[in-house]
Amino acid sequence: MSTRVRVRAPRRIRPGTLPIEQPGGRLRCLVLARGAEEWIGVDLASAAFVRVPGGIDAPIDDADRSGLVVEFTIDHPDHSLDPSRPELALPATVPTVVGTLRPRVLRRFLDRLATPEANGAMILGTRGPSIAFVDLDGTTASLQLLAIPVKNLELAMSERDEPVCTIPWGGTTQRTRVVDDRAARAAIASAPRPLGGPQITAALGFRPNFVLVGLGRVTDGHVPKVVMALL
Repeated sequence: MSTRVRVRAPRRIRPGTLPIEQPGGRLRCLVLARGAEEWIGVDLASAAFVRVPGGIDAPIDDADRSGLVVEFTIDHPDHSLDPSRPELALPATVPTVVGTLRPRVLRRFLDRLATPEANGAMILGTRGPSIAFVDLDGTTASLQLLAIPVKNLELAMSERDEPVCTIPWGGTTQRTRVVDDRAARAAIASAPRPLGGPQITAALGFRPNFVLVGLGRVTDGHVPKVVMALL
């Protein structure tokens, strides 16, 4: 895609906040991850994470996913709040692509959005691999962008034959299931050999500097953490 969008990054970054626009308003979002049921983005006006069910009016192209920017109109909510997905934004229209961010602008924006590592820091407010659904009240973020150099990461297949990413953070290490399709394919293709930093870069075709972690679907009363994207 040759179109480029000039975006003024928000001066104040507050990950976990919700978009201030009301139903009927328009959101312009940077796309961070695209899944089968929803995509994850950042509202470029407020730097708030959004979780949008459905798809985007553009094919998934590995060569053109980085820095994708879309717009859509917010619909009125038709169901009660899901405390495991407080960033939910229902689209009244299919999100359409308006361009991409330049790589330098994208990296600078992600640097400001990401949480830097600190001693004792926790991922999504807990050290465990999941959170009990009854403990969620919809006031805490279900998404977090971590600033982690790829040299500290490892992709592998777990004992349950699931792709996982080993994430060192705040003095502890977690093995988190991977739903990012490119990273998952890389782990599957390399099994049983795990992939370290240089091998991850080679398999993905770029060097990731960030890990997008979010809450997945409720399973047996718990909401697991999952790696939604390596960016």
